[in-house]
Amino acid sequence: MNQSALLETLIQLSNFRQYDRAESVLATCEMEQLRQLLIVSDRAFSARLTYSLKKQWQRSQDAAYKGRKSPLKALVIILNTWCAEGRRSAVRCVLSEMQESDLAVLMQQASLDREIYSMLREYIIRQ
Repeated sequence: MNQSALLETLIQLSNFRQYDRAESVLATCEMEQLRQLLIVSDRAFSARLTYSLKKQWQRSQDAAYKGRKSPLKALVIILNTWCAEGRRSAVRCVLSEMQESDLAVLMQQASLDREIYSMLREYIIRQ
């Protein structure tokens, strides 16, 4: 997932105070992604999410560290949840920041909500 889509996802999660989901996204990040997020964390995130980001950054300093799973897989769960909660504007904000290649991979996810799937088609056509 590109950095701007990752940042937008975390901003939305921070705004909704969905810190457990934000932490699951942070756990999928590579060290370089975490470093870039640290640069903007004080301006973009709540204090709690900034704290979680710093803790994840410390964990990433371990030589054996690797992001757990694909950020896109974690994103599918988050987008489906937001759709069920009626947070379609948050879904659209994240989709608008994604690159075409990531949108195409996301579209192939079988567990994606059908409504999000229809939104995805709008973004792929627009690009």
